[in-house]
Amino acid sequence: MSRSFRSRLLLFVLTTAMVWASWLTPAPGALAEACLDRPWPWEQSELVPDPALRSGRLDNGLRYLIIENSEPRGRVGLYLNIQAGSLHEREDQRGLAHFMEHMSFNGSTHFPPDALVDYFQSIGMQFGADTNAHTGYEETVYNVFLPSTTREQIERGLLVLADFARGALLLPEEVDSERGVILAEKRARDTVGYRVYEARTRFLLGGTLAAERLPIGTEEVLRGADQTRLQGFYNAWYRPENMVLVAVGEVEPTLLEELIRARFAPLVGVGAPSLCPALGRVDEAGLKTLVLYEPELGHTEVVLETLWNKEVRPQSPAGERQRIEEMVAVAMLQHRLAKLVRQEGGPLVEAAAQSDVHLRSIGYGAVTAQTVPGRWQEGLRLLGTTLHQALEYGFTPAELARAQGDLRAQLEAQVQTRPSRDSRKLAMEIIRTLNEDEVFMSPEQELALYGSLIEQLDPAATHEALRRIWAHPARRVQVVGNTQLHPDPDEARRLLTEAWQGIAAETVAKPALAERAVFPYLPVPEQLAPVSSREELRSIGATRLRFANGLVLNLKRTDFRRNEVLAALHFGDGRMGEVKPGAALLAEAVVNESGVGRLDQEELQEALAGRNLDLRFQVGTESFVLTGKALTDELELLLQLMATRLRDPAFRSQEHQQVLIRLRQAEAKARASAEGQLLLAGERFYAGGNSRYGLPSLAEFERITLEDIRGWLTPVFAASSLELTLVGDFDPERVEALVGRHLATLPGGKPPVAHGAAIVFPAGGRLDLRAETNIDRGLVSLAFPTADFWNIGRTRRLLVLSALLDDILRREIRERLGAAYSPTVVSLPSRVDPGFGLLRAELLVEPGRAEELLGELRRVVAVLASEGVDEARLKQVREPILTQLKDLMRNNRYWLDSVLTLSSRHPQQLEWPLTIQSDFAAIDAGAITELARRYLVPDKAAAIIVWPREG
Repeated sequence: MSRSFRSRLLLFVLTTAMVWASWLTPAPGALAEACLDRPWPWEQSELVPDPALRSGRLDNGLRYLIIENSEPRGRVGLYLNIQAGSLHEREDQRGLAHFMEHMSFNGSTHFPPDALVDYFQSIGMQFGADTNAHTGYEETVYNVFLPSTTREQIERGLLVLADFARGALLLPEEVDSERGVILAEKRARDTVGYRVYEARTRFLLGGTLAAERLPIGTEEVLRGADQTRLQGFYNAWYRPENMVLVAVGEVEPTLLEELIRARFAPLVGVGAPSLCPALGRVDEAGLKTLVLYEPELGHTEVVLETLWNKEVRPQSPAGERQRIEEMVAVAMLQHRLAKLVRQEGGPLVEAAAQSDVHLRSIGYGAVTAQTVPGRWQEGLRLLGTTLHQALEYGFTPAELARAQGDLRAQLEAQVQTRPSRDSRKLAMEIIRTLNEDEVFMSPEQELALYGSLIEQLDPAATHEALRRIWAHPARRVQVVGNTQLHPDPDEARRLLTEAWQGIAAETVAKPALAERAVFPYLPVPEQLAPVSSREELRSIGATRLRFANGLVLNLKRTDFRRNEVLAALHFGDGRMGEVKPGAALLAEAVVNESGVGRLDQEELQEALAGRNLDLRFQVGTESFVLTGKALTDELELLLQLMATRLRDPAFRSQEHQQVLIRLRQAEAKARASAEGQLLLAGERFYAGGNSRYGLPSLAEFERITLEDIRGWLTPVFAASSLELTLVGDFDPERVEALVGRHLATLPGGKPPVAHGAAIVFPAGGRLDLRAETNIDRGLVSLAFPTADFWNIGRTRRLLVLSALLDDILRREIRERLGAAYSPTVVSLPSRVDPGFGLLRAELLVEPGRAEELLGELRRVVAVLASEGVDEARLKQVREPILTQLKDLMRNNRYWLDSVLTLSSRHPQQLEWPLTIQSDFAAIDAGAITELARRYLVPDKAAAIIVWPREG
């Protein structure tokens, strides 16, 4: 099963927002004795790979895969997949795989230190977006996404990857410099969530290397790493026979194959290869419990899992049948849990079910939930009861039909959108599938294989599949979060053990299941509303229609994403009309969780099973919006769902209470982190106290009643001036008829009048905040007032200025000082508040250096404003932006969100795509220097430092 289809299946199964098993870091491939010089997965399997793949192996053992793909146009991605990661480290090397990934960018045979990023920027590539790397348990992957497909650029890109492969210099001074960056990254990751992740990993994977080899490593090893130790790891694992080069894009495979051979055939490994480590085995013994009291987590999770050691076998049709059976069984269990979350007065806030294989040799199954505060035991009982009911009585034909329909719809969607796959996503799917020793298949192949298997399923097979998962004796029961079972850890574990043993011994009754809901249920209008005017927007290839009820319909037909349509229906004034602080965020969640009048959200999802569409309600800065997407042949259903949201909205008491619980949890978690404190208090500080900025307080949320939300939204839903924008692959005549029937027949209204606020920026001010945590992380933020959004030339130049400052901070704060892993600078011009905007820089820092680094931020900005920028430095940031713009012009989301949406209110937006590329290209050093001197004025800056708890 390819990663592409499996990813869709997992997303389908995990329909809640809960991240249920953070310990399961995606990490491909189980280790075996012969981990070097592997065969292709299809050489050991009955399954056949995608016929579009061109594969080969050089004499030195390096393998390559090439596949043509046309999106984005005129670009090609080159990926070097080193099949080694943190599991390949010895105890005294923990963190060296990740350290080595960093060092590959810090000096190589053909690129001296500091030269590589400059080169990438000079040809229009952005560090991070177009060139990056990551390290996992068993892989280190480098990528360069080239801005063009000329022979010269491809040769140069391959040269870069060949230097990563065998040309790293590992200069001692560069090792010392990069050490600070890596320690800063380790600090940035050191959150309560990550600490919980570490504890769960040790609990669940104890006995295996995975429990002791998290990629970030240990501080002791990182501080002691030197050239010799890094060179040892590099020579052991960066060997041609342990590498796969993957190329995806608009490129001629024969030429690329020739260039790969020329550049990579001379590479040879150095020294003898290392012995491949054994993963180890998880403990399959019966009941074990974990009670982890972490009040900073903000919520309580209860988890029941089973796990087992699994024999590694090549893919086969029989194995894929078994996997489909198990995934469908888990999907049906997930649907039952989702209904329990919406149970009036129930103990569950979120819940999920899953089963899969970790590292190819550790199988697991899990049910998990976040619970209402103080009700962990009820939540655990409900999880156990629901699982035991399914194990005892199985599933109904109706439940199976829903799951079958959803999965087949996912397969069909893959086929329909295949011509428009993104090369970057496609490359990562290929690499992940390859590293899992699975056969990468085309969407058509997957539909043929898995579609048939799905249709052959019956309730008995899925019942047996669920029993197969849970037949293993291991039971791992966890209570994690802000519930303290007992101050004594041993007594807490005893209480949990007793609670679960009692639950496991209970007899369960057969569940009562409701009949499947039906949608659409509202009568369809018999008459089509007439079009009152038609305007061809020829300069941008769009059309605008107006209907008699005042509805504005903006249409842009594209071929950027085949058989897919994006939609946005805007109305009202959004957050500008907020009845109480926090009402927008609360209302948005309540509406989305409440479903529609006759169907709650889970019933609605059940009724829409087998369809490829999505619709969400949002409260925007200046309008409400129903935003969604659908396959072309399901566009009518999407429009019917929009109409139903307006004609028959729901505001359910249970969902209101559940959302409040989640907001309490979110606020508790935010209070305990530096980033959360910035959101809670910092953003409102920068906006002069305006309540539309930042995250409202819990007290503000709790003052908002369900009647407040209903009273605010019901009149707007009932009659508003509507503006619908559709972008994608559709027949305009058909769309006109569908909109005329389903939306243009709704009552209209008057367009809202803009009424932004006068924001007073706290020039010269400073705010010191304390996160409710003992974790040694701080945050430094420095902001300057700029201007609002509507002078588009100025807005574009402020974007370039922010990119320039971001690049300077990367060089000064990250590379020179090693003091922050990822400094960020953003420009935030307001669309609604006249004259207001920010240019803001942020650093996650060691608290003891916060004042120093705030001073360094001020110094860097002052130098930029006083000395200005030269053309060479400007080009380094402008060229990557121009490359991004080339891709942007073939992106449906750009045309929907930035050009056509709300263009009846803001007609100037229609002119922006005509000048965007030429205007950015014309930006010169003088213009940016002038902006820096105008806005980066030291006396006008405001600063925030977030500290950890004192003591």
